Amino acid sequence: MRIDREYGKRSEEDSLEPKIKYFIACEGRKTEYLYFSGINKNRVPLKINSLIEFVFLRHEKDTSNNPLSLYKEARKELDNYDNYFPDTGDQFCLIVDRDKHSFSENQYDSLLELERQEKVKLYVTNPCFEFWLLLHFKDCKEYDSQKLLENARTGNRTYVESVLKECLGGSYSKTRLKFDDNYKDKVHTAINNSKKYTTEVNELKNSLGTNVGVLIESMTE
Repeated sequence: MRIDREYGKRSEEDSLEPKIKYFIACEGRKTEYLYFSGINKNRVPLKINSLIEFVFLRHEKDTSNNPLSLYKEARKELDNYDNYFPDTGDQFCLIVDRDKHSFSENQYDSLLELERQEKVKLYVTNPCFEFWLLLHFKDCKEYDSQKLLENARTGNRTYVESVLKECLGGSYSKTRLKFDDNYKDKVHTAINNSKKYTTEVNELKNSLGTNVGVLIESMTE
């Protein structure tokens, strides 16, 4: 992994070091980074605290996207970084899917223990980040919750991806997330809709929901 401050740099006119840096490591290689880059670029209308800096921990080509391996690689990078100060409020945020096929219960429990030790802030969407994106458009109560949770794959798309594609007018790409066009004005709708499901990281192990909204709310002024 590598630390990338491209989207979190302060302007040269700034005279004060931001009080809190959010170091963000995502399981997905594109979608989540594009989303949070959009959050950062729209910090004023979204009322993101001006003293927060986004710092992305980005995948190298050989970086594993297994959540526990991702944590270990990101942790190693932070331990060798001289501008990470967790004692003064810096946050290490790990954003992952609760994909039961690649994220075992033992791995999940290990990350929960690391969070209890204040080594990381764990942000999980069950079943996948696309469910968080879907909440920008609707509360999803019209759908079978078990079907959403199982998120079966048909062809090259999962069930949640297919529903999201419909909401976007028939087109969805993980690598070309159009934040300004599709999500910017709906972030607070997504936060409110997410509160109709579990946002507790312990419960997200087996229940439909997400605590990504909790992360975004923690950034607001």
